[in-house]
Amino acid sequence: MSARRPKRKTPTIKAIAASSSLSPNQHSLHDLHQTRPPLSPLSIHESSSEGDSEDDILAFLNPRQRLGLSSLQTTAPKLTMADIREKVAKNKARDEEIRRAQRLLEESESLNIKDQTRPSSTDIGAYFKSQEGMPAVLNVLNPGSEKSSQLPIWSFFSGAAVAHHIPLDNLYASIRDSSCTSAFLGPSDGEPDIRGFLVSGAMADCLEICSSTLESPLRQLLLDAVCLGGDEDISFACFTLITTLHKQFESILDPKGIRRIFELIGGSRHALDPGKPLEAIYQEGDSNNTDWPSFSYSPNWWNISLVLKMLSQLIQGLDNHCLQAIWGLVLRFSLDWRRMKEQIGQVEFLFLVERLLTHFELRGDTLIQAILLEAQASVTNRTLQVQLLGMLPVTSGFSHDFRKRLARLFLSGNPAYTREEPGPGILMGSIVSTLRSKEVRISKGESHAQLQNIIDIMNIAVDDARWCVNVLERDGGGGSENLLEKLIVHLKHSKEAIQEAGAELNIEKSNAKDSFAKLIIRLEAIRQKKRATQTVVSKYFRPNSRQATDNP
Repeated sequence: MSARRPKRKTPTIKAIAASSSLSPNQHSLHDLHQTRPPLSPLSIHESSSEGDSEDDILAFLNPRQRLGLSSLQTTAPKLTMADIREKVAKNKARDEEIRRAQRLLEESESLNIKDQTRPSSTDIGAYFKSQEGMPAVLNVLNPGSEKSSQLPIWSFFSGAAVAHHIPLDNLYASIRDSSCTSAFLGPSDGEPDIRGFLVSGAMADCLEICSSTLESPLRQLLLDAVCLGGDEDISFACFTLITTLHKQFESILDPKGIRRIFELIGGSRHALDPGKPLEAIYQEGDSNNTDWPSFSYSPNWWNISLVLKMLSQLIQGLDNHCLQAIWGLVLRFSLDWRRMKEQIGQVEFLFLVERLLTHFELRGDTLIQAILLEAQASVTNRTLQVQLLGMLPVTSGFSHDFRKRLARLFLSGNPAYTREEPGPGILMGSIVSTLRSKEVRISKGESHAQLQNIIDIMNIAVDDARWCVNVLERDGGGGSENLLEKLIVHLKHSKEAIQEAGAELNIEKSNAKDSFAKLIIRLEAIRQKKRATQTVVSKYFRPNSRQATDNP
């Protein structure tokens, strides 16, 4: 027998004659083939060669080649490409009719909503009064505001048309006349190469070896050269000299000198005044659009990055007043819309903020209270508050707690949060009370985006592992209520009210509703984690009943 089995064919006279000449053993094999049950459809054209598997499958799919089974097969209707194209065209036409009907329905519904919407913001108060049980947090909405479709921006930089440059003549003259450097410049009869002396790093090396103290005017000129543009080699050489002799420059820096540094990089008078809050400018559209305000002053980002890096090296020897001054100005600089858009110097900026937070932790709670209160007074716009919270790093335990404290301060406006960390019951009770209170501190003239910002701030404020414990609140009758459950229920009520009253309030209910939904999901996850933790704890430990009574 050959290695390849031939395909089955209809017996012929020659085949029958050949079978009569077979041996007895071959006759038995032939009879075995004749009495074998019919093969399954998948094995009709089966081949021992793996290369024929594709042909066998195609042959099986072709009903004309499936011999012996033609009587079992029903004749399939022929479907040509013309028939297929006709069916596709009909389906496409039907889909277009459905879409057209949907558009007409949406347009008619939007017209009805516009007719029913209350256009005046003065009607909102009456609307809330007529709706019993309306969540108090919805009082922040003012749909009649012209700012509803605008984004707030803050400009740290002044509108100066021309940027200042390094006063090289004054700098070279001060270096030449300085008693500390004159001995290194060579004989007085020739003109020394002061620029080469400074840029090569020789001046920094000589002063470090001799431990010479520079004159105060020269130190100020060196600080100015780092802040001003015009010659990057000179700026970097002065930066190297200042960081090498950092103790000499730390001693002359005071809040006034720090403000001068930020003034030289382009800070406006209003931005440099810590007593004035940030005044946001409202602009249509997205911050990435080219239609946003284009001021004539263009910040020198290379020098700004160098200044931020220099301050990171100098803050170790500064007192609390200087640290507070740097923090206030860095905070204002961080929210500038051009810095947010360009993202230049981001590494140096984050490193400076991390260094500041590290020193705040070491200096104690008095300084922390001061900077938190300053942030509360400076940043009153909710959108800018969210931007500030998003900018702060959380690379350490203290920075994480600092951001939470600032978020709670922005949320409630309660100065109590500037003190030591409150107990979890006090914190949760305050947030629940804030949601219920009619005195939610939010400026008038702001849209539904403010509600989303509140939820974003709250998301940071509740980022506390201690909320996983069973926090109870005592009521007047001596009973107790789980504050986490209460907060979830209240947020769900607010979300449902937004969904139901969206047409009346003229707000984009889906965005605000989604913000609520995300927070609810997060709190419910905390609740599940809390229950799992309690199950494990109760299984292995027996709580002290007296302690549980004293600390509910």
